[in-house]
Amino acid sequence: MHKILVIDDDESTLAIASKSLRALGKFEVVTCNDSTQALDIIRRERPNLILLDIMMPKVDGFTICKTVKESDDLRSIKIIVHSAKIFDVDRKKALKLGADAYISKVIESDKLIETIHQVLEHS
Repeated sequence: MHKILVIDDDESTLAIASKSLRALGKFEVVTCNDSTQALDIIRRERPNLILLDIMMPKVDGFTICKTVKESDDLRSIKIIVHSAKIFDVDRKKALKLGADAYISKVIESDKLIETIHQVLEHS
């Protein structure tokens, strides 16, 4: 069973993502709503995949992505940026920092699940 860490400061997004993923019965889901604690949780939980928001207070998702992908012991963790930021410049920046995929929060949940499966299959 793959472990997915959902990092987002919005509690409703965390609840929806967590409930949707758990309902599939294929994923163990861990959530984090405090970006300042995200790296500690990543190191402790060792997820297979991180579903990462960009716009968060204190530490943004770009910084978390960069830190994970530059870390020898964490870089193999897959990252899907799941953001309300829809500009191509943000997508390009996330991918340049090492994200495995970038999807908009306005997509349907089926597309999110499909993207998660695609990213995990390429690990």
